[in-house]
Amino acid sequence: MKLTSKSIHSRLIRHLREWHRKLGIIAAFFIIFLSVSGVALNHTTTLLLAHQPISNTWLLDHYGIASPNDVRFYQPSSLTVTNNLLWLDNKLLLESDSHIIAAALIPSAQTVSDQMVLAVSSDQIYLFNLQGDLIDQLGEELGLPKNISAVSVDNTNVVVKTATGYFQTNTDFFSWKKVNFVVEPHWIKSVKASKKAITKAKLAYRSQFLTLEKLILDSHSGRFFGLFGVLFMDAVAILLILLSLSGVYVWIRYARAKR
Repeated sequence: MKLTSKSIHSRLIRHLREWHRKLGIIAAFFIIFLSVSGVALNHTTTLLLAHQPISNTWLLDHYGIASPNDVRFYQPSSLTVTNNLLWLDNKLLLESDSHIIAAALIPSAQTVSDQMVLAVSSDQIYLFNLQGDLIDQLGEELGLPKNISAVSVDNTNVVVKTATGYFQTNTDFFSWKKVNFVVEPHWIKSVKASKKAITKAKLAYRSQFLTLEKLILDSHSGRFFGLFGVLFMDAVAILLILLSLSGVYVWIRYARAKR
């Protein structure tokens, strides 16, 4: 039996409808996921996605985020150094460009009864209040000696050790003078911590390098699964285009048939 043009179109429409339904069910999941993740990314500032660190160890391992090599605790355990990051009671205070030598709580220059956080790197001194706000940052341009290797705090005096000798100032940090000691000062040293505290500090460090925003963005684009994920999301995009085209074609044929 000879097939007419009308019967061919009828069969084509029937097959298109069948495949449109099947593929539509599969595509529905991806449409919902891409829509929800897209809306979230459009409102990343409002939702604070960039400020929500991920602490799941499997995800951190998947991204290859390594634990810090340097973990130290000061006074006792309220100040933590992990590589070039400084924390106060689990709150990130500082990301230093150079190695952090030591950290301590010292009396405030304004009110002796108050305290502030002193953080010293090899070429910078940072001062924070207990709320985590940066009070001051001192460098070579303000008279800070170069190449600091140790720090000592005695009442309101601060002493640093450098390759060229010892230098002292008070907690206002206005001026430095070179000093000599018969007996070396008591340098600030890190304190011992439990394995649990060390594990927690390492996890907090790793979490800073993976946020909810990055996780959603990589999932949205498929990069979470590497090249395969990107190609798969490309295939999903092509599938959605084909669904749209087939849907439009079926609708046009149906509209013409009703006339």
